[in-house]
Amino acid sequence: MRTGSHLMPLSWRLGVSLTSVLVVLALLAGSVHARPSVVVSIHPLFDIVRDIAGEHADVVRVLPPGASPHTFDPTPRDVGRIARADLVVFNGALDLWLRELVEASGSRAPLVEAIADARVQEVLRETFPDLVAVDAGGAVVGFNPHVWLDPLVMREVATLVAEALTDVAPEHADDFAAAAERVRGELLELDAELRETLAPVAGAAFVPFHDAWPYFAARYGLDLIVEIEPFPGREPSPAYLRYALDKIRASGAKAVFSEVQLNRRPAEVVADEAGVELFELDPLGGLDGRDSYASLLRANAAVILQGLR
Repeated sequence: MRTGSHLMPLSWRLGVSLTSVLVVLALLAGSVHARPSVVVSIHPLFDIVRDIAGEHADVVRVLPPGASPHTFDPTPRDVGRIARADLVVFNGALDLWLRELVEASGSRAPLVEAIADARVQEVLRETFPDLVAVDAGGAVVGFNPHVWLDPLVMREVATLVAEALTDVAPEHADDFAAAAERVRGELLELDAELRETLAPVAGAAFVPFHDAWPYFAARYGLDLIVEIEPFPGREPSPAYLRYALDKIRASGAKAVFSEVQLNRRPAEVVADEAGVELFELDPLGGLDGRDSYASLLRANAAVILQGLR
């Protein structure tokens, strides 16, 4: 039996082999988890972020499809995901619960707030001067936060997202920039498509459920008469419903619109009292047939066209 010093015991050699395997597995696991984790509040932003991030980041959405950001109640699991995030993207105003979750989780992830971006505000100020409050110096001081329902505003959000992703994963900067440029082009094409779709009902009286739609209505020539529920998640008072009914009757509106995420009962009452049809819109998406940002806006445009024609 050979017992030379260069021959190690079998148990030692097995131990070395096992250690080597574990080291390799650890390295592989590290490479898998090296992709930054990006947490996004609402589905329209989530779709833009995941499109631009591609394979270079793990992107998760907090608000479940069908839920409203106005009435959402986060879970402990949401806090855990945010605690592990490398980047947090949210709209602002209506999803401030995400900022609060970041603070509660102890996360130090950078926060990207779409409506706080100067380029987003500039598009709003220039395109919708009647919908944006400015101070004496021309600075934007107040506006409706439902900016994602305008694809041309979202072009600026795409640029913002690419910049934020580059900050957390600079080695993929070129890919993020190229993806953002592609998305910006697609959003421009989507805008042209929506204009064509809604051209037959330009100027028609439009009665949405809540105040998510002013930019969409202004962009595509709809005459927004009144919202059925002025405070999302809170049923309108009888006095407000009477006011809304008077506006609807005076406008000659052909339809009113409920929303997937909110109680449709007030819209049913108004439609019945006004003698008009009731249709349903979806400002957030994430459901079958409305999983992408483009498919969401196309679906809403098709419903509006059907209701107002």
